[in-house]
Amino acid sequence: MEKIKKSELQLGNRIGGGRFSDVYEASHPTIKHKLALKITEPDDDRPPHNSRNELKILMKLLNHTDHGGKQKYCGNVVRLLAWFQDSIEIGFVFPLYQYDLNKVMKIYSSTKSAFMPDGSIQRISKNTLKESQIEQIFVGLLKGLQFIHSNEIIHRDINPNNIMFDSLETIEPIIIDFGISYDLPNNHGLESPTEKITDVATSYYKAPELLMSVRNYSDKVDIWSLGVILMLLSSRNGKLPYDEDAQHSDLALISSIFNTFGSPSEDWQEVKSSRSFQAMNTNFFKKDPKPLSVILPLITNPALIDVFKKMMVFESSERISASDALQKITTA
Repeated sequence: MEKIKKSELQLGNRIGGGRFSDVYEASHPTIKHKLALKITEPDDDRPPHNSRNELKILMKLLNHTDHGGKQKYCGNVVRLLAWFQDSIEIGFVFPLYQYDLNKVMKIYSSTKSAFMPDGSIQRISKNTLKESQIEQIFVGLLKGLQFIHSNEIIHRDINPNNIMFDSLETIEPIIIDFGISYDLPNNHGLESPTEKITDVATSYYKAPELLMSVRNYSDKVDIWSLGVILMLLSSRNGKLPYDEDAQHSDLALISSIFNTFGSPSEDWQEVKSSRSFQAMNTNFFKKDPKPLSVILPLITNPALIDVFKKMMVFESSERISASDALQKITTA
C-alpha cells in the first residue's frame, strides 16, 4: 500500500457513491488491477461517516499480524491498494469488483408467470442458488467478520450493497466500506464505548439492540446483520420474510423481527431500562417464532442451522462470535 498523488490516477466513469462519497473506475501505471477510486471530502462528513477514521481503520487492517508476527490479510475483506490526501479530499484506491450481492441474487433468480385464484397473473421469482453456494458465501463472510472483529473493529453496515464479488464462478464474497465503522476502544476519540451512535446499519439489517437505542453495543450487531444476509441467501424468492415497510420504519422493522423470531423475553437484559422497550404494549411481544423451515427454506445442513439460531439471539452478549460460528461449521 502506498501514498500516491491524485494526478497519477486516470479516472473513468462514475460507478457509485452516495451523499458522502463518489466512486469512479480508475487506473494507475504501477498497479495491475482494475481499480475503484472512492473520493470523499472529510469536512463534509457527518457522523457516523468519517473518512479520516476510515483511512485509519483500513491501514490498521493492512498491518494485521498473525500470532507468529507475520502480516496476514483476509481475502474476504477489501484491501486498500493506495491512497491520496490533500487539503480537500481523501482518495481510497481499491480493486474493482464487478458484482454486489444484490446483483448476484438477481443473476441467480428465475422468473415465471403464474395464474392466481382471482384470475390475475403474477410474476413469481425463484432463488436458484444451491445450498453449497449459499454456504460458501456465508462461510466467506464469517471469515471476513472474524478478521475484522479480531482487529477490534465493528463494521456497522453489513448489507448486500457492501458485499462484493469478483467472479460468478467462485462467488467468493468481499466485505467493503468502512466509512461508518468503529475502532475499539473509543473510535479514535469520536465515540465513547458507552455512547456509540445507534443510527448505523441499513434498514432490514439493523440489530434489534440498535432499534432499542442501546449505545454500548458490540461487534455482535454485525453478527445479527450476517444472520439476516443468510435469510436472504436461503429464501425461496430472493426476499426477506419481513414486511416491506420495515426497510423504512424502525417500528415496522422491530415488529417484523418479532413476527419472525418470536417475542423477546420481558427480561431482555440490555434493553430492560430502555424507555422504548418499556413503552411498548405487552401484547406487541406475544408472538411465536416462525419455523426455521420457513426462515431458512433452502438450508438442510444441521451445523449451519444451529449456528444461525445462535446468531439470532436478542441478548447480544449471548450471540455466537464469528470465530466460534466458523469453527462449528468447518468442523461439523
